[in-house]
Amino acid sequence: MDDCRRISSCFHLYSEAPTFNIGLSGLDGVTGLTGHDPTVSRLICTPIPAGECNPKNFKQQADDPSLYAGEDWGYLRTTAEELRQTVLQQKDQILNDQRTIRELTGKLSECLKDRIEKLEVERSAGPGHEADADRPWRMEDLEGELERKVELLEKERKALRLETEKHRQEIDQGLSKLHHRLSGLEEGVSGHPFPEGYRLSFPTRTNYMYAVVKHSIPKLRAFTLCLWLRPAEGGIGTPLSYAVAEQPNELVLLQGLHTPTELLVNDKVAQLPLNLSRGSWQHICVSWSQKGGAWQAYQGGKLRGEGHSLAAGHHIRPGGVLMLGQEQDSLGGGFDSSQALVGELSQVGLWDRVLSSSQVASLARCGKVTQGSVAPWTENGVEVFGGATKHPGEPCSKHSRSSQ
Repeated sequence: MDDCRRISSCFHLYSEAPTFNIGLSGLDGVTGLTGHDPTVSRLICTPIPAGECNPKNFKQQADDPSLYAGEDWGYLRTTAEELRQTVLQQKDQILNDQRTIRELTGKLSECLKDRIEKLEVERSAGPGHEADADRPWRMEDLEGELERKVELLEKERKALRLETEKHRQEIDQGLSKLHHRLSGLEEGVSGHPFPEGYRLSFPTRTNYMYAVVKHSIPKLRAFTLCLWLRPAEGGIGTPLSYAVAEQPNELVLLQGLHTPTELLVNDKVAQLPLNLSRGSWQHICVSWSQKGGAWQAYQGGKLRGEGHSLAAGHHIRPGGVLMLGQEQDSLGGGFDSSQALVGELSQVGLWDRVLSSSQVASLARCGKVTQGSVAPWTENGVEVFGGATKHPGEPCSKHSRSSQ
């Protein structure tokens, strides 16, 4: 009876095959991990009172699923589900979550090792131990497979990072080539000879279309700015702006959509009584002196207005960026499309003194004033960007020019 009770008290059962799916298949480029449906044996030990040992009941007891559908495999399934949720939550951060992957691997390995130890203890306690050798898949194999999958995930993550970096470098190289190509096209356009002079065209209101005067601007205690302008829209925008590191509005000529034409010196403003019409060429000149902040505004060679106290005592600082077609909110940048010029410019000139009214009138009649010029209108002195273009011909190309 003792032998029967000893043999009967620990009989061998077969549980349903567990399936592990921790959600790795939801990640792009990563193969999911699914168990091989092994038949895992376990031992269920129950006390048998003396005299009630019946070997015929062994098979019936072993076939009863209620004896093993207990908490152990439910615990494993719960653990696998929690791991799946954890991995899914890390989907958007997988590129930067190597530390989380290591923690996940450690926790999973620790859990599996604990379960394996318990199963091995239970398995070694009864005659079902011999049957384990015939199983096609063991828990040790499952743990090793999971660890290999995690290692594969880390390798693919590194490969993805390298591929992303490679794509970024290719994009940067492509942009660099495109920039050089555009620069070459712009230089090619600017390199064409214009025997009849040239004009700049700004066909649309953008925050990237502009031209730069390449002449270096010296320190100025006074200046005269003249240009030919043909606006294409109401509110001419910004024909010219000069910015230095300390002050983006060192010298600006602009007109807003619903505001009068303004002259800014060191961010101080004077409103100019100019009447600029669309579609026709107009000659504009403005002058300024630090003595009393005196200013004058001319249109068509005639004085339209004058004033004083505009940045009195200030001097125009050297070494800045003289730009055509855009207003600078920072040195060489910070453009706002609502302040962009739409139209054409030609024969932009800057002098280091206040020109007389007769000199301004001569310029309006297509004359020339060379004395004191710091930014003459030359073919190679202006560089265009962002789609601004140079076209042959200018307002005075059909007039003979006299020097003064």
